[in-house]
Amino acid sequence: MLRLVTLTIISLTLVGCASSPSTSTPQEQTRTARVDGESDSIFELIRSAEQADLSQASTLRMRAAELAVESNDFSQAENILSTIKLPVPIPLARRYALLKANIAMQAGDGVEALIWLRKPAVTNQQNSEQDQLILGELRARAFHIARSYLASARERIFLDPLLRGEQRKANQEKIFSALLELPQNNLNQQANIAITSELRGWLSLAAMTKQYQSNPMRQLEAWEQWQRVWSNHPASLNPPLRLKTLSSVVANQARSIALFLPLNGDLAPFGRAIRDAIIASRLQMERDVDIQVYDTSGDNIESLVALALSNGAQLGIGPLDRSAVTRLAETELPMPILALNRTLDGTVNPNLYQFGLAPEDEMLQVADQVFREGKENALVIYPDSQWGERNVSAFRERWRTLGGNIINTSAYGNQKDYSTMVKTLLDVDLSEGRASNLRRIIGQSFEFTPRRRQDIDFVFLLANKGQARGINPTLAFYYAEDIPVYSTSHVYEYDESRIESIDLNGIRFCDIPWKLGDPDGTQKQIQQLWPNSKSSLAPFYALGVDAFRLYPRLEQMKRVTTERIYGETGILRLDSNNVINRTLAWAMFANGEVVPAPLVVNTPITQ
Repeated sequence: MLRLVTLTIISLTLVGCASSPSTSTPQEQTRTARVDGESDSIFELIRSAEQADLSQASTLRMRAAELAVESNDFSQAENILSTIKLPVPIPLARRYALLKANIAMQAGDGVEALIWLRKPAVTNQQNSEQDQLILGELRARAFHIARSYLASARERIFLDPLLRGEQRKANQEKIFSALLELPQNNLNQQANIAITSELRGWLSLAAMTKQYQSNPMRQLEAWEQWQRVWSNHPASLNPPLRLKTLSSVVANQARSIALFLPLNGDLAPFGRAIRDAIIASRLQMERDVDIQVYDTSGDNIESLVALALSNGAQLGIGPLDRSAVTRLAETELPMPILALNRTLDGTVNPNLYQFGLAPEDEMLQVADQVFREGKENALVIYPDSQWGERNVSAFRERWRTLGGNIINTSAYGNQKDYSTMVKTLLDVDLSEGRASNLRRIIGQSFEFTPRRRQDIDFVFLLANKGQARGINPTLAFYYAEDIPVYSTSHVYEYDESRIESIDLNGIRFCDIPWKLGDPDGTQKQIQQLWPNSKSSLAPFYALGVDAFRLYPRLEQMKRVTTERIYGETGILRLDSNNVINRTLAWAMFANGEVVPAPLVVNTPITQ
């Protein structure tokens, strides 16, 4: 997608050059019209600019910046643009603004990109239809990057009549996908106040889709009703792919499923939570499906699958044990299985879907989010345990892959006083030692405020609530109160009092929507029936709910790669290996309360 945006901007800048009067020489026009891969290079253009007059130098440097953008070297493009003396003539000002917008989008700053796209040099020109399409696409992308999803959809709705064929279909899919990023309540509100009927139709369609995402039958009925009301709407004439496949989802969903869960032994509390959530989901969603439960705590998983198949099961959910999932991946499965964990060695199987709550997922999301915010140097604090080592290793590997640095790390034990560890990590003890030596040398006492090291951009704190309540204020006490602290879901538990959470103020963490969002009907019923669904077992109740919502959609998610399920364990998507990936929500502690965390995006991840 980034490559596409780059090429559209380059084409627009060249069109702008061709359609505007030029005072440059024919030789100069030839040089600036050349593209990467021919005799001119960025180096040659810059060298020629150093020997040219001011007007020609600006034109040459602009073309060099365009070539840098075309080759995805945005840092070099920014450096070249900084050497252009402003102001420049309108044609060059237009190219300059578009390049700056492209650089801003590559850096993940949609707001900055929109500022450049609104410059008079861009907006006051008489644009051809092709120019309007290119500029509209850029604005739609900039709005999307800035998380202004409704504005992005509006921009694409405006462009839609100008498009034809596959381009129009792709644009309409993007309209629908952008609107699905919005909460259902917001979609309904916007539909009620929408000025145009076309926008109102898109909004109502997206609201309906999200409302019934967990019930394919009800969703199909609502979709058919929507088509009758909006028969002339673009989405009715050319339905989004995820709705076009809905009738197949309903017709082919399994009517008998087998649950492979541990009901005895150490894993029994987790297995029972998942089982109860699935049964409650079935009742709440009024889905006509037979559920058979098989206890995996004793029997061989392969024999249980064979038994379930002989009893008429069409699909399995489970097992939870990772080694059992791995064994299933190595066999020829007689029916689809939605496993509730992942294989130990990454083995894949076309009939095995892997879905779970791997803690390593959170480590990757912390690393990704901090990288997006433009931070580079990490201080890592984690528990001295096998669990801590495994999870920090996942964070370290991802962080270094992204190009980040780990300045220092420390593993803590069961101590209650973290001051020595924190002082050492922050080099406060070295600062105190220097002051002590100076007092000894000069033989006099003096007032002194220790200083911490200044090369830390953020702290990654892997800890539970109790540990974090000791470490977080200690960081602030030793002069690190201005360093942002990031953590995982382990720092937050239900029903914490404000007083207990005060010491967690400022910590940003990722967690599942079940714990952070407004509960729906299914969640309310589960929490009423099983109070421990608001305890440390909460993620497993959420896992059960999502497993029941997912299983009818598995084939659809495989066919429609853009399909997303907005679940209780995160936003869910299926990758090419049949692994369900989760995108978690972000929150932070503020004044003892948990509030949504602002997600700054300065650097997109392109790996």
